[in-house]
Amino acid sequence: METLLYVNIRGYKVERLKPIYAAKKLGYKITLLADKDPGLDKGLIDDLIIVDTYDIEASVQASIEYAKNHSVAGVLTWADKDVELVARIGEELGLRTINRESAKKARNKYLMRDALSQIEGLCPKYRHVLSFSDLQQAVKEVGIPGIFKPVGGAGSKGIFKIDENTNVEETYRLMLETTSPEEDKTFSYYPNEYIYEEYLEGPEVSIDGVVQDHIVYMTGVADNLVSEDYSLDYMEIFPSEKDDETIKEIKRSTKTAVKELGFNDCSFHLEGRVTKEGFKMLEVAARPAGGFIASHVIENASGISYIEFIIKVAVGENIQDSWPEFDKISNQSVCHYEVLANEEGVITNIRGLDDVMEDEDVIFIIPVKQINEEVVLPPKDFESSYLATAIIRGKGYSEVKKKIDRLENKLDYTIQ
Repeated sequence: METLLYVNIRGYKVERLKPIYAAKKLGYKITLLADKDPGLDKGLIDDLIIVDTYDIEASVQASIEYAKNHSVAGVLTWADKDVELVARIGEELGLRTINRESAKKARNKYLMRDALSQIEGLCPKYRHVLSFSDLQQAVKEVGIPGIFKPVGGAGSKGIFKIDENTNVEETYRLMLETTSPEEDKTFSYYPNEYIYEEYLEGPEVSIDGVVQDHIVYMTGVADNLVSEDYSLDYMEIFPSEKDDETIKEIKRSTKTAVKELGFNDCSFHLEGRVTKEGFKMLEVAARPAGGFIASHVIENASGISYIEFIIKVAVGENIQDSWPEFDKISNQSVCHYEVLANEEGVITNIRGLDDVMEDEDVIFIIPVKQINEEVVLPPKDFESSYLATAIIRGKGYSEVKKKIDRLENKLDYTIQ
């Protein structure tokens, strides 16, 4: 039996297991290359290689050694951090992965913007920021409002909106603190490197897909909601209810961007905004979407596993004749929703989880925070405000929104 090499797994429980179950269904063994034992149930993974995955050379060498005695059919990751590592491992083992140059563009938002700058109208105005004086100059040239973020960030961490009321010097200090590699090793790849870009007005959307043999396959567009001040993702609903012409424009732009970046033999997750001037891209990642989109939202809407197609691309199985139109065959809207805290303190009580689950259209809800845990809001902490995560279905956005409102009314977190 052939083996799939997974470089780490997602952080959320339930979400993290979908790629494992999908691989087992397709007949593969799973070897996990990870920083630590994730503590999964026995039998879910076949082999575990513990290595510091921030140390690319050590991780590549561990993969080479393992492959000497095992038939590795493909290598994948499920989060931004390890995209470049997967490209290196794929190159060394002769597997189908994104190439190293494109992987770097996918991970470094400034290089990504530069590579796409020749495509008229696709990207907002932007400037590279390596110092406080760079940021001051960028604000002058690009204008306000604007978005200030790390080039190697992920998971909405370290995204600051700058407007006329912002203390730019204090924001820069907070950015350095938030993105310190000592605080979060994710930022050890591109330390103290940032980008300032024009703030885009308009609804946010995302689109997922894969690229195989330089052909771009898309699942369809999702409508997203993010918090105003710090761009925290808290809702994605699939498929989008945008009009047909807008959907076509988003898909055309996505295809152009993915091809221009040289993506191939990989999945992608692209985010953008629909502005008065048309669709503009925010960023694109060379890995599957998080937020339960790739794992649960698309599958529950369409009835087909998107994860299985991601695996097929990684092992070189041709998908041209089997790729479905996920958005067009979806017979219901499915939403991933995050319950966010609006105050700081310690959680002293949680009520209503069982009442929420009595709604048959709440597919599941997972508490993220527990009693006696502390809640800290951005910019002091970009992850602590997430209280619970849910998957909800309905007939269209308006019905899903009613179910979200009902969920929020039933669920009560006492924070003191």
